[in-house]
Amino acid sequence: MCGITGIVNFNHPQNGKGIVRKMNKKLVHRGPDDEGIFVSRDNRAVFGFRRLAIVDVDNGRQPIELIHNQKQYAIVCNGEIYNHKRIRKTLERRGHSFRTGSDMEVLLASYIEWKEGCVKRFNGAFSFAIYDGKDNSVVLARDRLGIKPLFYTILQDGTLIFSSEPKAILIHPQFRAEPDNMAIAEFFLGTYSFPSGSAPLDRSFFKGIHSLGPATVAIFKGNQLEFDGYWDVSIEKNEGNHVERIREEVRNAVIMRIPDEVRFGTALSGGLDSSIVTSIAELEGGPVTAATVSLGDSENPDHAYASRMAWGRQIRLVTAELRAEDIISDMDDMISAMDEPHDAIRQLSLFAVYRALRKAGCKVALVGEGADEFNMGYYHFYSGFGRDMETCRSSGAFRAALKRRASRISEYFTDEFLGSVDFDELIDFQVTNYYDRCQSYDPVDRMQYFYIKKFLKYRLDANDRCSMAHSVEARVPFCDHNVVQASLRVPNDSNLKNGTEKCVLREAFRDILPKEIAERRKYPLPEDESLKLQKLISDELEKNIESADPGIWRILNREAIIQLNKKFREKIGRLERDGEIQGRELTKEDVLGEKTGIRTKHVFGILTLIRWFQIYFAQT
Repeated sequence: MCGITGIVNFNHPQNGKGIVRKMNKKLVHRGPDDEGIFVSRDNRAVFGFRRLAIVDVDNGRQPIELIHNQKQYAIVCNGEIYNHKRIRKTLERRGHSFRTGSDMEVLLASYIEWKEGCVKRFNGAFSFAIYDGKDNSVVLARDRLGIKPLFYTILQDGTLIFSSEPKAILIHPQFRAEPDNMAIAEFFLGTYSFPSGSAPLDRSFFKGIHSLGPATVAIFKGNQLEFDGYWDVSIEKNEGNHVERIREEVRNAVIMRIPDEVRFGTALSGGLDSSIVTSIAELEGGPVTAATVSLGDSENPDHAYASRMAWGRQIRLVTAELRAEDIISDMDDMISAMDEPHDAIRQLSLFAVYRALRKAGCKVALVGEGADEFNMGYYHFYSGFGRDMETCRSSGAFRAALKRRASRISEYFTDEFLGSVDFDELIDFQVTNYYDRCQSYDPVDRMQYFYIKKFLKYRLDANDRCSMAHSVEARVPFCDHNVVQASLRVPNDSNLKNGTEKCVLREAFRDILPKEIAERRKYPLPEDESLKLQKLISDELEKNIESADPGIWRILNREAIIQLNKKFREKIGRLERDGEIQGRELTKEDVLGEKTGIRTKHVFGILTLIRWFQIYFAQT
């Protein structure tokens, strides 16, 4: 919904208003409708805000400041509290009064009433900063799943700087930007092990810029930051009438996220999840605008299924036409939106979908992310499940598989880079925190927990940055914590039948979906598989190897990258000689238990890392 920024130092007054204004400008895409700045009475805290007006459009400006018992409080928040009207009534009974219909005014009053424990009462997607003049502190918090981002750093003099995106922190004159080598290492380990790679949950790709974890409250007091987690996913499978419970919770979550004041749409792939969201939205909210992708140079069944979904309903289907050349030309914009490299071409399809929704006049988009993670959607395709189950049957086996992958990717990096990272530490942290921490001892449940922790971060980050790059707020009903808890109670054998996944979810909404969509197997977000695109990627990498800033070759082994691109081009040539025009062999998913060959995402990840370095670190 918005972008937030801030500078805080409780040891001495800040002259930070000008800096925060510049930080705000970096986040104009997150909030083109309005801007605001708050300065505390003692000048030790400065908050900034860019607004995308969705709730209480006329009066819901931020920052919101109030005086309670002669103490000063203020808030900036990115996101929405969907149950704010119910909480408002509780607060009014406790003596609070309100000047606006804003959910953020309710959030601030909730903090005054219940302190940081207020977050447990919220059903929402949010990241916020609250100035507490009574405790002389600043409180930072994120929603349970980490739908809305919040990054921060602490300078050597104890100054806290925070922002919705790293790019705003980078402009602070006292912050020196450097690549975070551990984040780069984890990104490529993920690229070679799972559907996609990402930075660690608590870091960015910039050294010293951290990401506040999901379901975390951080209190900055006396220039010290203390953290407290307030929620975690719980995988507790049990018998019961799960179909009715899932139907009720998903329906409620979608309805709750339909905005009252602005136009909304959906991202419609024609798959099960997005079709459920679109159907409920149309039945409960009236006519819906839905966006899908058409790939001009590659086969893509999504467009046909989305058209079938829209036929005969109150669904206006808009199409994002995407050619191979468009994917290349959008690449730098995507990197700048994410502040990081990326390995998935299909992420550019997502970028194009949100651009189409914005052009159609939508400020809010309802999307189907999260359904796969919580309903076993990845079982037949991805590492750790199905055909790969033995590889990840125990934490020891999982750790060994990741170490083999780390050995595989080491050849692409310099000795200097490898000397600065510790793959064993990185792998141990992931296995300990995203596999062993699962309460269940079932290896399938543990891998599900891993994907919820690691891969869902990648998907939610992509949806936030791709949507907000076009001033659209993405809302994710399947990440409502009530939906999550209901989904994670479904036994695996109830969700996995006859080679099909997400069986309970299919049954819950079969009556409102076309039969072919209710029974459609899991199909990833569209990715251009044409050899035309593969050649363009190879050409682009070759050009960037020649023109890259020399600093990147302190990270990447130049000769190894040249050889990788050469082998990639040779593979394309062999496919062409065999009469192929699609490069499915180059885009198919491998699993940890199988040897991986050259894949497009490996080459594309290298290319976007070089471009990311060029954008943020090139010496001019």
